[in-house]
Amino acid sequence: MKRITRVFHNWSVTSKFVGIFVLILTVSSIITGVIIYVQAYNSAISQARSVMEQNLLQTKTTIDEKVDMIENISEIIAFDSRIQTLLDSAFINESFQLQDYRYNVAPIVDNIMRQNTYIHSIHVYMNNPTIPEIFELYDGFYSMDRIRGDGEYVRFMKDVQNSTDWRGLHLENLLTTRPDVKAKADVFSYNRKILSGRNNEVNGLVEIEVTQSVLFQPLEDANTEVGSVLVLDNNHKVASNNNTPLSDAMINELTGVMPGDNSRLNMLATVGGVRSIVISVPLTGPDLRLVGVFPVSNFVDKVNQSIRTSFMVLIAALIILSLLVYYLTVKLLSRMKVLLKAMKQVREGSIDVSVPVVWNDEFTQMALSFNHMTTRIHDLVETVYKSELLEKDAELKALESQINPHFLYNTLATISWVARKAKAPDIVKLSDSMAKFYRLVLNKGNSETLVANELDMVGAYLAIQKFRFEDRFDAVFEVEERVRNCYTLKNILQPLVENALIHGIEPKRSHGTIIIKAALEDDQVVIRIIDDGVGMPRDMIEDVIAGKVLNTRGSGFAIANITKRLQAFYGESQHIELYSRQGIGTVITLSFAARGMNNV
Repeated sequence: MKRITRVFHNWSVTSKFVGIFVLILTVSSIITGVIIYVQAYNSAISQARSVMEQNLLQTKTTIDEKVDMIENISEIIAFDSRIQTLLDSAFINESFQLQDYRYNVAPIVDNIMRQNTYIHSIHVYMNNPTIPEIFELYDGFYSMDRIRGDGEYVRFMKDVQNSTDWRGLHLENLLTTRPDVKAKADVFSYNRKILSGRNNEVNGLVEIEVTQSVLFQPLEDANTEVGSVLVLDNNHKVASNNNTPLSDAMINELTGVMPGDNSRLNMLATVGGVRSIVISVPLTGPDLRLVGVFPVSNFVDKVNQSIRTSFMVLIAALIILSLLVYYLTVKLLSRMKVLLKAMKQVREGSIDVSVPVVWNDEFTQMALSFNHMTTRIHDLVETVYKSELLEKDAELKALESQINPHFLYNTLATISWVARKAKAPDIVKLSDSMAKFYRLVLNKGNSETLVANELDMVGAYLAIQKFRFEDRFDAVFEVEERVRNCYTLKNILQPLVENALIHGIEPKRSHGTIIIKAALEDDQVVIRIIDDGVGMPRDMIEDVIAGKVLNTRGSGFAIANITKRLQAFYGESQHIELYSRQGIGTVITLSFAARGMNNV
């Protein structure tokens, strides 16, 4: 199983789609086909059993009609008053008796024979010994002495309970005296006792014989193409068949399933190693049973043929659908391959990649997402790149003309030493502030610094500017102690303080104040630079916010420059607000995510 799973995992996506589709369709088709075949098979067998039973019942009805006719004819003869009178009267060989016999009694049997041609013979046995033998030879009337030695007749005559009796298959009774004539025909005979009209004693016996072939003529009309139809007697011997004889072994198998009573039978059984429909119905009159044996294959061949045809159609449909699934899968995966190729290009470093967008399906959504992702990556990379350029530019501007920081520090230290020697404290203070400012600006090449260092750098810068502005402004710091250990980008406050000084305080022409506030508010570092300078008109505020003002005179950086640096480093967690009113002053507020030394 693991090997099969491993092989399946190594298949291509197209092979997996087509394979799974073929498997599902094949399994479902097989299950459906089996169910349909079983239902069709059972339906065909059930219908065949019903139709074949109806055919046998029709054959039985035709045979029963002949049996009933024979029984009715025997009743007509036995209860004919002329025959009863003849058998009851003593025959004294008078001429009137001879004429009455020849013209009134003898034609009775002759007329019946003429009207019912299927009757083989009619025998009237007389128990009256006075009737001469001569009549027996010509007219069908015979002496009872002819049958007294036959056990079948003796048994029937002694049975006082029955007045009629069907005799099984036997050779015909030839009552002629010619030696060249022998009994040849196989007949069934119906016997009826003739009772005396005076005392109800048995005066005679009427026997009607019908040949086997005539009685079972309807079997010749039975459908022999689908099976065998035969007649079995009470000893399970074949009394007749429709020229499709069964072997003795098959007859023995049939006798094993025959009911012991006169009930009908309709069942499936194996006869001669062949699954067959066995139907049995009892016949009226003779103790016989009409049996039909119909192989099941004769009825399900069309079902099998239909199943084979359906199977071929299913195979053709499966091939066509598999090709269609293969085509659709290839077309869909071709779009996926375009996306995979683009992903490979991105992986190799080419981020300026996009895939064509067609239609409006899931693959289109993937293409749109990929294009959006590459565009976003491109923008982020470009933003970071620009941020790095801005950072380098800020450092270069801060270090303009300062090739060797150690040389700068040494020079400023020398100036401070000379100023002390010359007893010039202002120069000492100025040189010390400048040395501190540049040391903090350089920050050992790091892009981040503590808020405390950034504030110290602003303090050194303002100390230097006080010499320039001759103490025309005051600098006030309102800083929470806990914010000092938070990290910030370096060189973001000094440009803003420089803008406040140059654009706010200097044009005022009077004493001013710059306030730097720093605090923690809701996990955000919030720094405000407030001045009471000349302020800015509304249109200038909008230009600054829109980034149109990119440079300022002096050594400060533009607000737009600082905004881009904060966006590149902090993303959406940073925010800059600018509020100003002419004649009142300006407030610049910076806020970004707090990140202290304990969670660096």
